[in-house]
Amino acid sequence: MVEKVYALGGSVLTENLDKLDQYQNAFDSEKQKIIVTGAGKLKENILAAEEHGNQAELDLIGIEATRLNAKTLATALDAYPEIPETVEEVRKVAETGEDTVMGGLVPGYSTDAVAATVAELFEAKLIIATSVDGVYTEDPEEQEAEKIEETTVSELRELTEGNKSAGTHDLIDSTALDIIERSSIRTQIVLGTPENLKSSELNGSRILEKG
Repeated sequence: MVEKVYALGGSVLTENLDKLDQYQNAFDSEKQKIIVTGAGKLKENILAAEEHGNQAELDLIGIEATRLNAKTLATALDAYPEIPETVEEVRKVAETGEDTVMGGLVPGYSTDAVAATVAELFEAKLIIATSVDGVYTEDPEEQEAEKIEETTVSELRELTEGNKSAGTHDLIDSTALDIIERSSIRTQIVLGTPENLKSSELNGSRILEKG
């Protein structure tokens, strides 16, 4: 059964498309896993349609973008060939025992929220692989920023605004935090480069299951 669920930020994936061969060996090969991808550079499609569509329509564009990235990564990883589009399909694919790569499911849910939902479904560990190596007290580019090794959902809520606009999730949004909190999901926020993901000890920040 699925033991790990990765939320692979679209930005870090699309910035490392030239390293797809390295992603083949980056994820834990001994445990069945599901990888949820974001839109990344394809967010430009969302921005281009902002003046023409409502929020739900923009979300649907974003979902299609995440599924394109998922198909690309699934091909590179030789994962299950079909990209599941519903929770029911995710469950059925997981029953095959194969690794799964997927994108978004429904409007209004970020990559992290989708991954948290899937982790909750399988009672799996959640690894949020993003463009930074963990949680910081402020913008990591600021000299005063300090990395936080362990944090709580409450503390993360204070650090993030929970923006739910399509394509604008930077660290982790409020919906994902709600899901993590209600099921005490074991969660780690790490740098999503293939070099870091294949490390035996992921460097990042851990969200405490309680507190």
